[in-house]
Amino acid sequence: GINAEYGVSTQSTGSPKSVCFNSTAGTQCLHARRVLDQLNCSTDTDCNIGDCYRPHTSEGYLLQLIHSSSDDKALFIGDPSHLYYTIHLSDYSSKWFWSQLPNCIEIFMIYIVSLSGALAIFNAVPAFYLDGQHMLDAFLEFVIGQSGYRLSSDFISNVSFVIQLFSTALVAVNVINALVSVCVMYS
Repeated sequence: GINAEYGVSTQSTGSPKSVCFNSTAGTQCLHARRVLDQLNCSTDTDCNIGDCYRPHTSEGYLLQLIHSSSDDKALFIGDPSHLYYTIHLSDYSSKWFWSQLPNCIEIFMIYIVSLSGALAIFNAVPAFYLDGQHMLDAFLEFVIGQSGYRLSSDFISNVSFVIQLFSTALVAVNVINALVSVCVMYS
């Protein structure tokens, strides 16, 4: 049968490599790589020379043969935006194992920056034993001091304690939820 979204068929040749094409002879399911290798039509005027085969795909989808510098070819069927989001192109070409080093360093630095940013945000949570606890105390003293109200330091400490208790409980619930999710996923 024909996959309505991509126009991929296994009926005609029995191979998952077959793709359905529209031509002057109708819709035919053919070996996609062979058709694309022999394809010489790029405009409608080229079709006067012989049969032009156009991929039978959904609106906005394309069939693309991607060439690399090492003469490897990849066949892509789908939304062009998926190519942009899933393929990472680099200026580095790997001939030897140490030529992968710049790519590895780049990926490592991305992870380090992401981890540092996540830890900085986590540390700013006003929970017990985190720096957010001291930031909350300084913020409350500043806000209450600017408001002109004369409140006791015990009241400010109690408000800070309640907020820290609530934040610590939220952090604990999230950690427990993550652990349970991991345990369920791997059991």
